[in-house]
Amino acid sequence: MTIAHQVLLTELNYTIWANQILLEACSALSSEELSRPLGASHISIIRTLRHIYDGECFWVHNLITSSIPDVADIDAAGATDQRRADPKLESLRQSWPTVWFEARQRVMTLSDEELALELTTRERDGTIIGVPRWQIILHMVNHSTLHRGQIVNLFRALGRPAPANTDLFTYYRVTNRKQTP
Repeated sequence: MTIAHQVLLTELNYTIWANQILLEACSALSSEELSRPLGASHISIIRTLRHIYDGECFWVHNLITSSIPDVADIDAAGATDQRRADPKLESLRQSWPTVWFEARQRVMTLSDEELALELTTRERDGTIIGVPRWQIILHMVNHSTLHRGQIVNLFRALGRPAPANTDLFTYYRVTNRKQTP
């Protein structure tokens, strides 16, 4: 396995680990707390979780299909429509592992050349941009990290203890532990 694959799989494994910690912490909240409008991020914890989930589904789908829809088409499909019904936490917990599995499988099956291949999309102003697959994967992880941090603040706004630390270096510390003699 190349270093590029190792790095991308490590990043994916990190985001999976951090999402699992967040989902576990959210299971201690009531339905009312999950859906309470707190005026930050995507309004509530459950909607922010949905946004993370939707983003990961979107980017993994694009990696699998080797295409990115034009931004206007994404908008027209209602991807950012906040009027959609809130998902149930349990449905996210059940569906998310499939997305993670597909992401890891895709990274493992792409060659270095395929990871460097650009997928194109058209911005609202008509500008065409190309994004290499490896950047899409890193963006997906970074996007999820941003919103997990926002959820931590939403926990605090509820007066609840923050979830366990999901920092990247904490992940390294947990996964790189050696046996002591």
